[in-house]
Amino acid sequence: MAGFVILAIVGLVSLTLAVIRMYSHLAVQERRVVGAWDQLERLLVQRNGHLQRLCSEAGSRVCALQNLHRLLERQEMARRQGDLSTVADTEREIRATWDLILEQPVDIKEEIMDEAERRVGALDQAIGDNLVRYNAALETYQHTRRSPFYGPLAWAVGMGPYAPLNPPSSDNPSR
Repeated sequence: MAGFVILAIVGLVSLTLAVIRMYSHLAVQERRVVGAWDQLERLLVQRNGHLQRLCSEAGSRVCALQNLHRLLERQEMARRQGDLSTVADTEREIRATWDLILEQPVDIKEEIMDEAERRVGALDQAIGDNLVRYNAALETYQHTRRSPFYGPLAWAVGMGPYAPLNPPSSDNPSR
């Protein structure tokens, strides 16, 4: 009888340790997804801030910059609401509009435009790189979350699903 009790205690302790290890593994993967999303948000805010300053500098003189300003506001609202599909759609539109702005003469000081082009280009590249990191972390997390052992645990502790983001298509990704 005492052997059975000891065996049951050892079994319960082993099971508890296994569940804790599984939870820890799942939580680390979820934190990677959340961290990549946080970094993506920071980059979007920085890039959009540069674009907003450019829009403010031009005022109502440049129609394309007015359109860019509306797109930036729409993306910001979608980002705050967690509407990833609208964030991705507006990102494509922002990049297309920015490419149009770069191709046409704009009535803004050349040094301001050059600085904006340089900074926005660097931030666009960082955003693209971070999208790849976010989607890779998400794929790993979702694969683990769908497994027969981790799935019920993820459901029990309330770890939710996240949506992937597809990088915006661009004819000129170096901008």
